[in-house]
Amino acid sequence: MTQYSLQQLFTQFPPKIFGVQLPLYQHKALDAITACRTQRMGSHSQYCEQGHLCGVYYNSCRHRGCPQCQTVRREQWLADWSARLLDTQHHHWIFTCPHELLPLWRFNRAWFQGLLFKSVAETLKKLFADKQHLGVQAGFLLALHTWGRNLSDHPHIHCLMTHGGLDDTGKWQQPRRKSLLPVEVVKRLFRGKLIAQISAGLSKGELMLPNGQTSTSVNYLLNKLGRVKWQLYACKPYSHGFGVAKYLARYISGGALKNHQIMKIKDGQVHFSYRDHRTKKMARSRYAIADFERQILRHLPLPKQQSMHYYGFYHPSQLARLNQARLSQGQAEYQTPSLPDWQAVMEKYGLTIHCMICEELVAEEKRRLKLDAIRQNRH
Repeated sequence: MTQYSLQQLFTQFPPKIFGVQLPLYQHKALDAITACRTQRMGSHSQYCEQGHLCGVYYNSCRHRGCPQCQTVRREQWLADWSARLLDTQHHHWIFTCPHELLPLWRFNRAWFQGLLFKSVAETLKKLFADKQHLGVQAGFLLALHTWGRNLSDHPHIHCLMTHGGLDDTGKWQQPRRKSLLPVEVVKRLFRGKLIAQISAGLSKGELMLPNGQTSTSVNYLLNKLGRVKWQLYACKPYSHGFGVAKYLARYISGGALKNHQIMKIKDGQVHFSYRDHRTKKMARSRYAIADFERQILRHLPLPKQQSMHYYGFYHPSQLARLNQARLSQGQAEYQTPSLPDWQAVMEKYGLTIHCMICEELVAEEKRRLKLDAIRQNRH
């Protein structure tokens, strides 16, 4: 069975042949992905401990959206955050905005992305600090995904947060309810903050309006959305945050689709598989090649924009508070972990670089010892 890759697809069917107009950052990403691990990137040599040449390998592009060279980066991030996470219950919540706002999102991606982070963070900070609920500083991280699993436009924020936090005296406080925070209150507060900030940006002229829309029509839409319920997926608490962190690590780099998901390219269409979050089963979808490439490139991370933000005592600048929280849970202070290098990652996945010369020398030595043993037995 043929194994397809995005690199093959972009090389064989470059978007320009379909007349697709791309912004500069997508052109750069396209160039990096098609050049990754080819002679265009240059090469490096690997030697064994005895100094024998084991092979010459092409370099990686290291672009955040490349699906074939981000494994080491993901493993390093996971190793670091596995050491930071408290050994206590965590919650995984997902904040989404109504799809009626997608046109504004597409025309104002960088602005809207920052707004989503700000609205979610301010909502959680306010409710965590409210003494009616917890009155604590918690630790949480937010990860932005812009796609649904079928590659549709679906901007949403994944939130991993601790089940409780530190009060003003430095003591750990547990939540009074199983849901950590009142879900309906979180929904309304998030909705109010996001709508208010969109409206403020609109009045300041910060927004680029889609074709056919005016300030009046956008304000009408915002008023309408302010009267309906928004979606917030609040998962049951996990005994530890590592599982969610491992899930998020798969999406911090590497793009919206992995190479193994591409099943076939036939009759001008790309067929791919994905796991449907509703049925929990594998599903299939397909796009025309031009539309498929457009969707992949659309979900690339923006340059100089982080797709993951950290808050509370999980923020890197709050190490003292993190250690205070760890001690309150009977854990040792955080120690900077030794991050795995590419050799360690290869070993984890069962991949090794063999020295044929050393292996031949070892085999030759075994044959010599065997012959010596036979000669000794004859005498």
